[in-house]
Amino acid sequence: MRPVPGSYEIEQKYRIKNPKVIRAALKKLGARKIASGFESNELLDRKGELRRKKSVLRLRQYGKSTILTFKGPRLKVKGSYKKRVEIETDVEGVSAKGILEALGYKTFFHYSKTREQYSYSSCSIVLDHLSKLGWFLEIEGSPSRIGRIAKQLKFQKSDEEPLSYPQLLSVEIN
Repeated sequence: MRPVPGSYEIEQKYRIKNPKVIRAALKKLGARKIASGFESNELLDRKGELRRKKSVLRLRQYGKSTILTFKGPRLKVKGSYKKRVEIETDVEGVSAKGILEALGYKTFFHYSKTREQYSYSSCSIVLDHLSKLGWFLEIEGSPSRIGRIAKQLKFQKSDEEPLSYPQLLSVEIN
């Protein structure tokens, strides 16, 4: 697969015990809260072809926005960070779902969460809550910035969560 320039996602996920402590730490660092709200995610596939390639097609509804995302298989990256091709575009939800279904894609898994989005040091930081799993924080950016922010937030190696939300919810995708 030939990636679109600048279409890589590099991130690290951490398990959170106390979101109030994390919110206070983000505020102290000067992180800017961008948005918060309920998010609904549908994973689609056509006869398992994407899952066999360790890829994901996701339709995400967040507020009034719907985003279609393709994520390729995980790539090797220095350290424990997750890196993969990620291509996203804003779409009109009902029409996009209709097009995907006409092409043979079906929803095989749905999950939702509440999400708070922050911006800090050229990184995207999200604080997520999934009812069956608890609280998580994801930092997306360059490996050096992810490491620096994780250190500022006092995360330990043992706080890292290598699995995706669908994997944590027992869905085999990547």
